[in-house]
Amino acid sequence: MLRILLAEDDTNHATLARQALEGDGHLITTAPDGRAALDALARQAFDLLLLDMRLPNVDGREIIDRVRGGLARRADIPIVVLTGYGLRQHLDFFSRHGIQDFLAKPYDCDELATIIRTYDPH
Repeated sequence: MLRILLAEDDTNHATLARQALEGDGHLITTAPDGRAALDALARQAFDLLLLDMRLPNVDGREIIDRVRGGLARRADIPIVVLTGYGLRQHLDFFSRHGIQDFLAKPYDCDELATIIRTYDPH
């Protein structure tokens, strides 16, 4: 079981991801925008951040920069990125920030669950 922060502004995507991951026993906290995600990361410990790159208020790049810079309780928290806006433009950025897993929207919930399972030590 992982404690996952799901930062996603699209309610349909958030609902599908939540259902898929809760079905595997994970505890999901949702953040509808970048500011809410940063607030949650600063006050609570999570095992994984599931992050949409395009969020209102604060975008995914800034969130990643701030998390890796020490904002979150764990600067090394695994981050799995979800994006509907071209992955290739972000690949160097992901590599520099230790992001190994990402999915292009629309994604398959089974594929998401499979990726998340690789982070669960149990």
